[in-house]
Amino acid sequence: MRRLGLGLVVLVCVSLLGTSTPLSILYTNDLHARLSRFDGLAERIAAERSTGDPVLLLDAGDAWQDFRVPMLAVWGSEETVAWMNEVGYDAMALGNHELYLGAEVLARRAAQADAPLLCANLRPCAGIDPPFVPYVVRQVGTLRVLLVGLVTGGELPYPDYPWLSYEPPETALTRVLRTAPADVDLTVVVAHVSLADAVVLAKAEPGVDVFVTGHSHQTTPEPIRVGKSLVVQAGAFGRYLGRMRLDVDPLSGAVQLVDNALLETKSAPAETGQGVIKLVAVLSVLAGLVALVAQKL
Repeated sequence: MRRLGLGLVVLVCVSLLGTSTPLSILYTNDLHARLSRFDGLAERIAAERSTGDPVLLLDAGDAWQDFRVPMLAVWGSEETVAWMNEVGYDAMALGNHELYLGAEVLARRAAQADAPLLCANLRPCAGIDPPFVPYVVRQVGTLRVLLVGLVTGGELPYPDYPWLSYEPPETALTRVLRTAPADVDLTVVVAHVSLADAVVLAKAEPGVDVFVTGHSHQTTPEPIRVGKSLVVQAGAFGRYLGRMRLDVDPLSGAVQLVDNALLETKSAPAETGQGVIKLVAVLSVLAGLVALVAQKL
């Protein structure tokens, strides 16, 4: 009886202490190679990591390119990937703007990136290895986290990728969740889809804990709740670093939201990066060739 009583006391103490683990998910989306925001974002990321809690850093796509700014469209992707490597992103969703780089440049940037590029609903023809994977499992502290990537079906350059077939996000997500490892503590979908489309996905797949989204350039000071799922987005162009703090209980599977915030970043004057230097060099060479041809005429 004495041993039984002691066992009950120990069990009660463990239950009172709980088994939850804190986790901070830092998230960005639609950076569009806005280099002037990168220092401010890096400061915010470093400050969050300094707390000592486990941190997962994610991007929901459209980070490497922006056709609206021609110089960034041509030269910004390499510098953006280098910066993302430096601050230590854990994963990034494929965005439609990444596809605008073209298959050759996209493959080079994905190879340059330390973090995996995620997309489950663009499926390659047999025998072709794409520069992205449908999902990864990350060990974050003591937690195993499943990360699944999705991309919107709109505004994709289909003629440039005849070897890829598009699958609706909800179909792809269901397929992946049925085949991905089940021994995980948290499931996060990193999706370059709008908030409205993410809500539809959350209703279709209620087992997902968090949706980190993009594409629609919206902000969620408070996450959108769909059942147990939390849906977030951090605007665009690096103005905010999203921060969601959770308590995750691996034993019960319970995920509790502690808080969510959009942390505003500083914007520095745009520096003359390596891309601009390359552009100036190319223009100088072209000017020299024109002058040489003119002299011979």
